[in-house]
Order: sequence, then C-alpha cells, then structure tokens
Amino acid sequence: MKICDREKILKEAMRVLKSGGVFYCLEASQIPIAAVHKAYLIYMDWCLPLIGKLAADGDASAYGYLLKGIHDFPGAQGLAAELQEFGFSRVSYKRLSLGITAIHRAEKPND
Repeated sequence: MKICDREKILKEAMRVLKSGGVFYCLEASQIPIAAVHKAYLIYMDWCLPLIGKLAADGDASAYGYLLKGIHDFPGAQGLAAELQEFGFSRVSYKRLSLGITAIHRAEKPND
C-alpha cells in the first residue's frame, strides 16, 4: 500500500500499537546524491506512465499515484523526523537500492 496521508497513518499506527509495539514502513525515498536522484526522477517521469499505459490497457494515468508518491514522499531523514514528531521512539532506517527506498523502524514507547 502506498502511504498517501502520512499524518492519518502515523496517528492510527500509534493508536493501535501496544506499548513497545514496532512500526515498519518500506516506502519511496530520496537518493542522497542530488544529481543521481534528479536523474532517477527524470527517468521515472518517462518510464512509469509508459509502464502504466502498457499494464492498464492504455490508461497512462493508472500509476499516477505512484509517481506522485515518488516525487512527494520525504527522504529517509524526513520520515524519521516525522515518526519522532508523532511520538515514536527508537526510530531508525536503512536505505535500500541506492536510497530509492528506505525501510523505517519505530517503536511505540512503553506506558
């Protein structure tokens, strides 16, 4: 599932997790080398609509939400900061695939 409303998701995760529960998130991120990230976005702006058109019987907009998420989602450090702002503790992340994605881990503090 692509996270579109981070505030809603993070509030709900904090609500439903037990004390000490762990939240994991694997999402789009930003490549830490600016020039490489920019080249990646140019490539995805061209490639993803084409894949969407081929996969969705001519509908190039079918994967538009994914492309928007790639452009709008914060980098790994930004999401880590948001997790801390929502009250999570022991927040950590690991960049994957040159930073195209990142997996975050955060805990709900013990009561």
